[in-house]
Amino acid sequence: MKPHLVLVHSFPTNSVLLHGLEEFLSDFFTVHFIDLPGFHKNSPPLNGTVTLKKFSNYLDQKIANLDAGEYIVGGVSFGFLVVNNAKLDRRCKAILAMEPFINTTCLNISLLNQQKYSTISTLLKLMSTLGLEKSLWKSKKFNEYLQKESDYPKERVDTIIEQIDCRTFFAVTGLLMTYKRNPKFHNLPHFLIGNFADKTINFDKVVEVFIKNLHELHIASEPIDHYPKDLTKSYFKTRIPDEHIRRMLACIEG
Repeated sequence: MKPHLVLVHSFPTNSVLLHGLEEFLSDFFTVHFIDLPGFHKNSPPLNGTVTLKKFSNYLDQKIANLDAGEYIVGGVSFGFLVVNNAKLDRRCKAILAMEPFINTTCLNISLLNQQKYSTISTLLKLMSTLGLEKSLWKSKKFNEYLQKESDYPKERVDTIIEQIDCRTFFAVTGLLMTYKRNPKFHNLPHFLIGNFADKTINFDKVVEVFIKNLHELHIASEPIDHYPKDLTKSYFKTRIPDEHIRRMLACIEG
């Protein structure tokens, strides 16, 4: 039987956008894809303030209802932050960290761009306070702005706007640009997958933090783009060789 993998998506994606990754991983795992609140039409947004703790609690609730004796939990970028701050239970045997977001100190973003994004985040919060975020979210100019900033094709930006709750999007944007806490890792085997040539995450620094805090760490540098234009199964298959996944499973099975 395939081992169970609980998978948490990156920002700003969901199971619709990352269906190709789910398909790829399904060759090796029984995948349980967790759409966080507000990131999918069928996953209503959080009540009240949007916080990391609420996302992590939501993940713990989903895991508690999982019909599996053992499982591995994986997080992609922002998803790893959610995973790492979840309690997890004794059934969890390992953590898969794909291009993990730890905090803002591990971002490959210039000080000028950090200030720019911080200003944008402040403006978005103001618009949310004034109740204008929905109008902005559905506007043509904002759609074009997202296409320009992300370099995503129009159809993907359309899916983001159609699927993701605007308040959740703006709140998580602000969270990611201001999150500076040092991680407290779970005492579990970690499998770190990333790209040393990543333009978004400083993978060298991420590796340094992981090594400093973990007793059992397996590292695989793969040519994965942090925001790939191609999200098909074939893309991930060419970027992450099958033997690397099988080697990871062999380590877990012991």
